[in-house]
Amino acid sequence: MKDKNYIVHIAGIVAMIFWGMSFVWSTQVYESLNPTATIFLRLVVATIFLTAILFVFRLNEKIQKQHLGLFAIAALFEPFLYFIFEGYGLKNSSPVIGAGIIALIPLVTPIAARIFLKERLTPMNIVGFIISFVGVIVMLLNKNLELTASPKGIMFLCGSVIVAVGYSIALIRLTKLYKPLTITWMQNILGMIYFIPMVFIIEHFEPSNFANVSAYIVPLVCLGIFCSAGAYALWAFAFSKLGASRANVYSNLIPVFTAIFSYLLAIEDMTAFKVIGIAIVVAGLILSQLKPHSK
Repeated sequence: MKDKNYIVHIAGIVAMIFWGMSFVWSTQVYESLNPTATIFLRLVVATIFLTAILFVFRLNEKIQKQHLGLFAIAALFEPFLYFIFEGYGLKNSSPVIGAGIIALIPLVTPIAARIFLKERLTPMNIVGFIISFVGVIVMLLNKNLELTASPKGIMFLCGSVIVAVGYSIALIRLTKLYKPLTITWMQNILGMIYFIPMVFIIEHFEPSNFANVSAYIVPLVCLGIFCSAGAYALWAFAFSKLGASRANVYSNLIPVFTAIFSYLLAIEDMTAFKVIGIAIVVAGLILSQLKPHSK
């Protein structure tokens, strides 16, 4: 059992590594494409990749008609609404600021999980959530102890937090019915369908947009395979084992990995506040995953 628990936590951490890097990859693609087109093409790549995996290895499951509505709601929340809010939020802020606001998800999710899923939390879990979030705030401070971000960017990013919580509630129900790969495959297909009107009618995406494809093809493929396919499948697996509240606290690792990758790629500096914040986030994460010993 202990070995299986380690696998669950590793899955959560790897998903956060991919999503932490997604803020960097997205910023690179946005230099050539708008957020809507980026997300649509990212979902196309993910759908092709997952379809190949499921059918080549014969892992596909039959989707029951009565569950299509739940899939549709989950995909509406994520990737559709979430990526719209996150995409335009990131376009109006920095990668680390964006990842930091996304880290609000673990604080909001337990409330929703308590109301809709009747999940129970220990005092240690709650303390861990709070400590981890404090670490995120420390990471976002500058030397004058000020938070620097565009109000417009913050508004969009806060919207992504709200829809992510809704997705968490739908996801925990789906994980009781289908395997993680099946859930991820369906949500990418439905999300891609949702984005079609926006991309081709509202944003007027045309074939000419592919003229500079060499400039963004690598980060775009990485977004599709690692973030929209791999990370979501690992995340669904972690959700099925840990529950919405305990799994979502891993979201606090996203700004940690984003800060590290941004520093390594010379996009943002690694300040003392970020180093201290990372240490606090990790400490809170460990506390949040502790379970009370049985008597």
